Amino acid sequence: MSAGENLSTEAAGIAAMTAALGEAVEVMDRLWNFGGWEVTQTHDSLRPYLLEETYELLDAIQAEDAETIKEELGDLLLQVLFHSRIAEAAGEFTVAEVAAALVAKLVHRSPHLSGPEGSSGFEPDAAVADKIAAQEKAWEERKSAEKARRSCLDGIAMAQPALALAEKVRSRAIKAGLPEDLIPDALRVVELGGPDSAEERLRKATLVFAERIRAAEDAAEIARGERRGLDSARWREFWPRG
Repeated sequence: MSAGENLSTEAAGIAAMTAALGEAVEVMDRLWNFGGWEVTQTHDSLRPYLLEETYELLDAIQAEDAETIKEELGDLLLQVLFHSRIAEAAGEFTVAEVAAALVAKLVHRSPHLSGPEGSSGFEPDAAVADKIAAQEKAWEERKSAEKARRSCLDGIAMAQPALALAEKVRSRAIKAGLPEDLIPDALRVVELGGPDSAEERLRKATLVFAERIRAAEDAAEIARGERRGLDSARWREFWPRG
């Protein structure tokens, strides 16, 4: 296939994709304008559906069922369109702004998409492992600059399942220099049985651990007069007692 034919094929593919996504938005608008069940929904009322669709997609991925994965991705796309339509009706944002925000984030955090070859550690002929390392480094650096986060835990979705939450909090803390021995046993071993569910016990332990991390960060800031990262010794110095 010639370069011209390749470009023509790519253009046709983009046109088809644009048309299909535009039709999905148009169908969502028709559902909304009908004025039935859809207009009674809120971001909060749709939360159970979003969670259910996410787990159904995970099941399809586990089963390696491509057809069902496609279907469940469509259901998740519906959630994006639905939440965006609710926001548009409230004068908050549109689905076009959602897409634009995603593009801006990806481009800003991925300098190889817009910068010259070889910039920011991205060499076109580098090994895959080196490219991944450069990508991750650029992503984290630019993400940190965007968010101006005060705590190493900022940005973690606290409503996620307890095991995933515990793993995320632990990972963030270790990456921030927290010594391993300050991690409580309750986040190392999950015990089944007892008066409370294992899920609830782990969630409570994780939230307490997160509070202690933030308390140490705050105490260090008060003592040093500025907010900056902690090394192992500083974590131990400012770790809450008792």
